[in-house]
Amino acid sequence: MNDRATAEPSSEYRALFEHVSDGLLVLDPESGAVRDANGRFVAMSGFDRDALTDARLDDLLVEGSRSEAPIQSLVDAADDGRTVEWRFRRRTGTPFWADLSASLADLCGEQCVLTTVRDVTERRRRREELGRFEELVEHVPTGIFRAPCDPDGTFLEANPTMVDLFDAESKVDLLSTPVADIYADGDDCRSFFDALAGRSVVTEKVELRTLTGDRFWGLVTVCRCENADGETYIDGAIKDVTETREYQQVLEEQNERLELLNRIVRHDIRNDMQLVQGMADLLDDVSGDGDQPHLETIRTRTKHVIELTDLMGELMDALVTESGENLEPTNLSFVLDREVREAESSYPDATIRTRGNVPLVEVMANDMLRSVFRNLLNNAVQHHDGDEPTVEVSADVEDEWVQVRIADDGPGIDPDRREAVFGRGEKGLGSEGTGLGLYLVYTLVDHYGGSVWIEDNEPRGSVFNVRLRLT
Repeated sequence: MNDRATAEPSSEYRALFEHVSDGLLVLDPESGAVRDANGRFVAMSGFDRDALTDARLDDLLVEGSRSEAPIQSLVDAADDGRTVEWRFRRRTGTPFWADLSASLADLCGEQCVLTTVRDVTERRRRREELGRFEELVEHVPTGIFRAPCDPDGTFLEANPTMVDLFDAESKVDLLSTPVADIYADGDDCRSFFDALAGRSVVTEKVELRTLTGDRFWGLVTVCRCENADGETYIDGAIKDVTETREYQQVLEEQNERLELLNRIVRHDIRNDMQLVQGMADLLDDVSGDGDQPHLETIRTRTKHVIELTDLMGELMDALVTESGENLEPTNLSFVLDREVREAESSYPDATIRTRGNVPLVEVMANDMLRSVFRNLLNNAVQHHDGDEPTVEVSADVEDEWVQVRIADDGPGIDPDRREAVFGRGEKGLGSEGTGLGLYLVYTLVDHYGGSVWIEDNEPRGSVFNVRLRLT
């Protein structure tokens, strides 16, 4: 117990002392010894009352979290009407932050320091988190601001990026600027705030202007908020997306040119080559035997050009389609069976068969899925090194995927070249193909979110595997 005897407090004092919602400590003003503690502080610290009244204030604090003379600091704070925030330790050893307010009092005829102890661990944690958040806002490379809901009102707050983004001379310069002034077009400003009136969050890409008159495209996201007094304001973020928009415009222009080229390739060139093909057939009746090799060469080359224009058109369609765009449930069995029949008709000397039944499933694709299987079947026959190629098609479902296998008995593909054959312009040695067919296969399957790869076939040849997601 303390070496300083104290008179027994009255029952009224004890009742008040115990019913205070905060922790209370009665401290000796000179030594800092604990004379008394209420039940709230006992529960807060975990120490029982006897242990507390055998302790000094120094013993209850985490070392390094307070001054060298804590009781004197507490008395000085009381004289100045201040509070102090120190870190206490619980009996279990875990620390907690507490806000201490003290007053000098005369209790039972003796002077003491009556100290209120309030656990502020959670408050301090939130304050530290807020500090980290504010530091992030200060350094994030995106403009962050607060403004009134009135576009004619001036900014209320802005981070340094906002100041730089709008070429303001200072933060004060930006804060004196009406929100409407940063819009390049007043109609865009009114439209934005009209949208905000009906929704709590609005995101739009609009043309903005700096305080010096330069224009740029910004991605603006604004949240409508309300403070405790019922006043509304907006918090927002602005990211400069000028380069992204310019790049998008370039892509759109390139796509337009590709589509124009696509129409020329598919219509004009294909029609002209079909005319040449027809004229070559007419010459059969008037040509001699010596002319037949030349006519056959014309027919072969013409057929190749027609196939090439079809392939180029399909490839351009694939290239101008954004990832994930225009995908829909597509019947795998219908598409695959049709392409197998087409291949059988085109290559009467080849044996093309389906092993087992193709699963009656739908995959995420589009009508260009036919090009995937057509090119793989054509590739299996055209790159065969014998007179009677055999191609076997099969498909199996596993979990959320279906795997289609197109196996041939050709010369096979060197493992070192298997990835390369799907690249732009790749083709086998001695091949007369364009090298675009397998590139189209890879492009389309990748667009569908699937994968394609090559394995060895036994005892000879290659297996092209296509893995597609089920709907």
